[in-house]
Amino acid sequence: MEWRNVLRGRDDFLKIFQDAKSIIVFDTETTGLGSDAKIIEFAAVRYLISETGLRETNKIDLFLNPEEPLSEKIVELTGITDEILVKANSERVEAPYIYQFLGSADIWAAYNCNFDIRMLAQMSSRTGIEFIQKPCLDVLQMARDFVKREDVENHKLQTICKAIYPEKIFRFHQAIDDVRATALIMAKFISSYLNYADTAVQRKKQCRLNWAYYCVNPNQKSQIRIKLNLSEGEYGDIYWDVRNMVWSCKKTVAAKRLFQEVDLANLEKQLLNRYGWKYDHADNMEILAKNWGKAQREQKKQVSAI
Repeated sequence: MEWRNVLRGRDDFLKIFQDAKSIIVFDTETTGLGSDAKIIEFAAVRYLISETGLRETNKIDLFLNPEEPLSEKIVELTGITDEILVKANSERVEAPYIYQFLGSADIWAAYNCNFDIRMLAQMSSRTGIEFIQKPCLDVLQMARDFVKREDVENHKLQTICKAIYPEKIFRFHQAIDDVRATALIMAKFISSYLNYADTAVQRKKQCRLNWAYYCVNPNQKSQIRIKLNLSEGEYGDIYWDVRNMVWSCKKTVAAKRLFQEVDLANLEKQLLNRYGWKYDHADNMEILAKNWGKAQREQKKQVSAI
């Protein structure tokens, strides 16, 4: 069983989207994932936003020479080779054009936008060229709101596209194709947000949050949860699944019943009010989980150093 606060997701989306007249959907292919990773391909499409949908007005698709050899893994993943990039301009040449293009729209969108924005910021730091960030819609978070984890193997772009449009043929890990795929599913999610209504007509049970704890299963490191202690049920009956970013519950009959009956939106609000200020004023569950986990890891390092 799982639940996400789609109403909160819709409100966050509307704050960014409702007054925008134009949007740029973009994607990067990179040499890796770390702080030293460089962009090797940047693609973006600019759209005008109207009542009838999105209308494409401009696009760019650039290769960038990282001035270092690519790993075999990146070549296999992207199909981009050193032979292709040796003919391309360096980031010092292309960065001004990329930032200028991004500045031509009111808002941005990307799939897992935090990664792409970090890559753009790292390029800015290396080149010394100013990078001004615009509000950005994360289409990955949209997918998590509307495509249940139990219905798909994962929430990768290719998985979501194939689940929503099984009849279409996509190419992935080529930046311009990822951009068009992202724009396609984004348009569907935008419609879903604008037409979303909470179908839970019956009043949900109110439970009091006593306390919560961030837990990493020592026997299964990938199982990370924020477990709740409530005025009803057992500790951990209801929890936030950090890895999958959904509310879920234990598999017991009692836990499932409580999960169906309780006002989960109210529990989320209580949790954010109680712990959000403590962890860098987190105002949503994704940020709270990220900051809480970081604080716990730093605390363990300090203890082990004593």
